[in-house]
Amino acid sequence: MNAAGLTAVLNGVIARLKMPFYQSIVTNGSISQDEFDGTLGGLISVEATLKKTPGPKIEAMVERCDAELTTYLNKFNGEWTEHPLQGFHHAQMLAGYITTVMAKSGLHE
Repeated sequence: MNAAGLTAVLNGVIARLKMPFYQSIVTNGSISQDEFDGTLGGLISVEATLKKTPGPKIEAMVERCDAELTTYLNKFNGEWTEHPLQGFHHAQMLAGYITTVMAKSGLHE
């Protein structure tokens, strides 16, 4: 994965979470609307930060954590259609990991 790949990954995760069927995990009581909105908002915020960040800084960050990012993404991709709640939790882990790595790399929202 590279800087462009990370941005594309985030775009894909965000787009999937915005799909109407993802609201089912809120309406069935699995999570609260606030938890859903917070996760989606966090991903959108991370994406906005990355768009403002010079490519070389993102490349350095991605180079250090590519394996972990890919693991979380693969877990999300493997679950999001069949098991939306599990997919959502993998999206939360991806967002948390990216946020942590960004902070350690000196990238701030």
